[in-house]
Amino acid sequence: MLEQKMQGLQDLPRRFDGLESKVAGLDSRVGALESQVLQLRQEIRDGFLAMRSELRGWLDETQRLMRVLHEDAISRIATMREGKGSRDTGEDPPRML
Repeated sequence: MLEQKMQGLQDLPRRFDGLESKVAGLDSRVGALESQVLQLRQEIRDGFLAMRSELRGWLDETQRLMRVLHEDAISRIATMREGKGSRDTGEDPPRML
């Protein structure tokens, strides 16, 4: 039993050297992975910023079109009201498209 323990202790330096080289390999792999994660993070951020800008443009255009449609609807309602008043005079009201 004591001999087995001694043999295990004698193997420690060799096993330690093996671990050291593995850890050094892991260190470089972790560094490469960290670099890739940082690059991916930047690409995702840039993509979201571009998408946000594009959505902002669509929102602005939609709001502009809504204002135009609202103004058109108000104008048509006013025209229809004017047409109701002209019925008393015998004129035909303007036709809606």
